[in-house]
Amino acid sequence: MTKTVRPSQIATLLDDAPDGMRTLSLDCFDTLIWRATHLPQDVFAEFGYPGGGIEPRVQAEKKARRHNLRAGGAGEASIEDIHGLLPAGDAGVAAELALEARHCYAFAPTVELIRRAKARGLQVIIVSDTYLSETQLRALIAEVGGDELADMIDRIFCSSELGRAKAGGMFVPVLHALQASPQTIMHVGDNPIADGIAATAAGIHAVQIEQFDAASSSRLRLEAAAAAIFDPATRVSRPVLQPHRAAIALRPGRDPAWDLGHDVFGPLLDAFSRWLKQEVAALADATGRPVKPLFLLRDGFLPKAMYEAIGGSGSAVSVSRFTARRASFSGEAAVRDYLDEEETNRVEVLAAQLGLTVGEARKIGTTGAAFRKAVLAPDVVKRIASRSAAFAKRLAAHLRREGRIEKGDAVMLVDLGYRGTVQDLAGAIIEDQLGVTVTGRYMLLTDHHADPDKKRGLFDSRHYDHRMLTALSRQIAIVEQVATSNTGSVIDYADNGRSKHKPCRISEAQAAARAAIQDGAIAFARTAADAFHRAPASDDEDGRRRMALAILGRLLFLPQPEEVEVFTPFQHDVNLGTDDLVGIVDHDRASAGLRRRGLSYLREADRMFLPGELRPHGLPLTLTNWLSCRFELDIRSGDFAASKIDVPVFLAHRDQQVMRDFDAVPTHDGYHAVTIPIGAAKFDAGIQLGALGEIVQLEEVAFYRVGELGAKSGIVPMPIDAEPVFDEMEQVADGLWRCGDRSLLFVPPPAGAVAEPLVLRVVFRMVVPVSAARPAIPADHAEAVGA
Repeated sequence: MTKTVRPSQIATLLDDAPDGMRTLSLDCFDTLIWRATHLPQDVFAEFGYPGGGIEPRVQAEKKARRHNLRAGGAGEASIEDIHGLLPAGDAGVAAELALEARHCYAFAPTVELIRRAKARGLQVIIVSDTYLSETQLRALIAEVGGDELADMIDRIFCSSELGRAKAGGMFVPVLHALQASPQTIMHVGDNPIADGIAATAAGIHAVQIEQFDAASSSRLRLEAAAAAIFDPATRVSRPVLQPHRAAIALRPGRDPAWDLGHDVFGPLLDAFSRWLKQEVAALADATGRPVKPLFLLRDGFLPKAMYEAIGGSGSAVSVSRFTARRASFSGEAAVRDYLDEEETNRVEVLAAQLGLTVGEARKIGTTGAAFRKAVLAPDVVKRIASRSAAFAKRLAAHLRREGRIEKGDAVMLVDLGYRGTVQDLAGAIIEDQLGVTVTGRYMLLTDHHADPDKKRGLFDSRHYDHRMLTALSRQIAIVEQVATSNTGSVIDYADNGRSKHKPCRISEAQAAARAAIQDGAIAFARTAADAFHRAPASDDEDGRRRMALAILGRLLFLPQPEEVEVFTPFQHDVNLGTDDLVGIVDHDRASAGLRRRGLSYLREADRMFLPGELRPHGLPLTLTNWLSCRFELDIRSGDFAASKIDVPVFLAHRDQQVMRDFDAVPTHDGYHAVTIPIGAAKFDAGIQLGALGEIVQLEEVAFYRVGELGAKSGIVPMPIDAEPVFDEMEQVADGLWRCGDRSLLFVPPPAGAVAEPLVLRVVFRMVVPVSAARPAIPADHAEAVGA
């Protein structure tokens, strides 16, 4: 029987080794030697063949194996056989070996197992299904693991040289060559058939390594998909790089929140931290001055902890968009810029940002429009500017105090991103008041006008297109929520620089989940290197950036159900001088929006984590949203309308009536929506629901302004209440109606004057369709209802 273990158990396998064991047998790839790619064939992407390297290399191997099988062999092939069918020939062999050496590494727990085996006097052998020869495989092991590791391996057996794979009887010649009894051998490998069933059938003690649990395996697979969506060169000229695979394999399962931190936020922010450390060193070398990284709280809390976990040093400062802007009102132009940028008309929000009290705001203007006009009066602007200057001095005192800033330092503001607003608003103020230079480093930077000498991002326009960066920024709030501290939003500073904060109002459930995620992430930063005997050469800045992009993209657009469950209690503190809290995940709102609007909801919904809300509705809708955001595709509900329904409707105005059919298009979950023009509140409308179904469920009956309903993204249509009359319709439950031959949903136009065209929108689902065709409503009945 095959024994199954997790990677964390490999190093101690000899503790309960079978009696009489004399030889430790190891599979090579994914047991001793791992690749920093998602699939083995990812390595071939870098061959440089026109159109991509993977497909030609894979097809050449299949052809070589078929040829050798027809020639009387067992279907094994050498690397020379394979590249003999490719344009580069022998040069291709050397190129592939070099690529393997670039992406391969020795798995530290297996190296430790080998050391313990040698300490016990055991023989160590490699038994590998591979197209490499014994000489080539030993050279690869030495190159990626060192001569010491290669020297501890007594013998290497390769299927390409023995002419058969492990599942095809390879262990028979191995036993013969060793002149050993199978009971004296323990074989360890990752393949359940080749290393488990085949070894057991040969009488050998078999141990199968289960590399990943189901959740981790799914995430890694979907991260590979994300890499391809965000970078079209993926699996064409670039491999899917996953240097975090080994650390994830070693992760002890805790709970969904901790695992999410370790497997997702850990490698993502670890890549950011390591890039940041290089940026700090490069800036120090370039300027010859001390560089002081200042992590902007609250979102900088976890990045700072991750940075310190890899040996970096920085300070946390409480600076937000709100406080940076409070310090930026130097005069009328700055006030105007703020008013132009800020969309809200809530007077209390505008006043708080401008440094005005509630009482002052009421005197200036009680409505948004009135306030916006009157606040530009010279005396009000003078008051705002004076208070802003004083605020700027307090902010500078805070930075000097918490950041230990000295004149002449190079200050590096560090944040998740995404436009570097704090740097834009307060950078010049900081430089002027503290006598320093200011630069910014961000995980995600969407500012395509940024000077790279002043602003840079791990993900920015130097590496990725603006559509992709914008798509990521729209859902980044979930990362901000995980990265933040438990401290309330900063609102002011004392004269000595001590920050003042609002009370933290998040729930205990959110605080606990966030703490677990952060603990898992920090654990990754501290232990990830333990998985490598030697890190692979491809685990460099560019490799980690590509890995991190795939992790972030997958999380933001294809979250797993267990991840969405973790995020469901989360609320976002809007700050900006308010006490507003916004739920991150609202499944009910998403369900209603999809039923009422269909795919249009994806363009109109101003949600903080829309993909998390879409996840329960299936992969097709999730992928549609993802691809539409990534490539700014103009996909509309009508593109999916494969089954329209004719809905009989009469329109009445005074003594005139007209009967006609309107198309009802599918929205979501079996619902259809019919849109009926009624002019400027001109027509009564009667929808003959009895012709559609015996039991009908109504989701929405409302009026909309035509200009809003047909608008592009960014405009959320606002419904106007309707007061329908349910004629000969029996309500059997909330929203559920029994209909007969003469059933009619009669909707008069909205009360009051309306100066623009309206449509009536009815969203319904036929729970029980009509059993047979029913006659249309008699004219006399329609006249009676519409009278």
